[in-house]
Amino acid sequence: MNVKLKIRERYQNLSKTNRKIADHILSDTDGFLKMTALDAAESYQTSSASIIRFAKTLGYKGLDEFKIALAKDLSKEEKIYDVDTIISKTDDIETLCQKVEMLVDNTNHDLFELLDKDVLSKAIDCLKNSENIYLLGIGASMLPAYDMYHKLKRINFKAHYEFDAHMAVEFFNYVTEKDCVVAFSYSGLSREVTYPCEIAKEKGANIIAVTRNAPSKLSDLANMILHVPDKEHLTRIGAISSRFSSMEIVDLLYLGITQKDDKMFEDKLINTSLLVRELKED
Repeated sequence: MNVKLKIRERYQNLSKTNRKIADHILSDTDGFLKMTALDAAESYQTSSASIIRFAKTLGYKGLDEFKIALAKDLSKEEKIYDVDTIISKTDDIETLCQKVEMLVDNTNHDLFELLDKDVLSKAIDCLKNSENIYLLGIGASMLPAYDMYHKLKRINFKAHYEFDAHMAVEFFNYVTEKDCVVAFSYSGLSREVTYPCEIAKEKGANIIAVTRNAPSKLSDLANMILHVPDKEHLTRIGAISSRFSSMEIVDLLYLGITQKDDKMFEDKLINTSLLVRELKED
């Protein structure tokens, strides 16, 4: 995994000292690479031992290995930039467009750096072999949940999604070990998502979580976790990068399901399209 992405993903779980070191490294990576442990300690107002411990916290044997990995990643970042993508009052429309474009590009890059392909493959197999598929998601996470529900229904999978959280909980009474739950929650803390998952786990169903890479109730409940980049605060202006990442996960799952039986699913998609065409004006 990209070193700077690894730092961002683990940032919320770092100690206060390590967060301070992380902030300095992320804001001036070139400067850090030119420093010794003693130089960095003086600049960051900490100890050289803390700098070395920071590298080991991220899984490196020492500072030298950490700096080598960081330098390699930096050389690859010709088209991936760390820019301030938060809008400001002085931004003109051109700057706004550039910031959104950069946000999407960086999010896409980070998602595929983070994505565990083995877990993705297992999740696809689980969905293909499930008797029923239950989708969960509220707020902004409702969008990928409902999009996946729509995609699965079009190819005649037994998919279920309820907008009403109380109804969703009621219907989880009928979940069995032959079923699969796909739960979307960026925070992993939404009770409307975790409570049905608790019911599903008790009944032996498989649970696929699409959530940020951080400890959470949802992560504890899931059999399989598809992480999205942890780039947004839980209190935010709007779900942008998290929504984009979650929708991409939906596309990957859906394409994986239909890949080997594309002709059969193509016929179903054509037939459903023909039906909908009757609702459109000539």
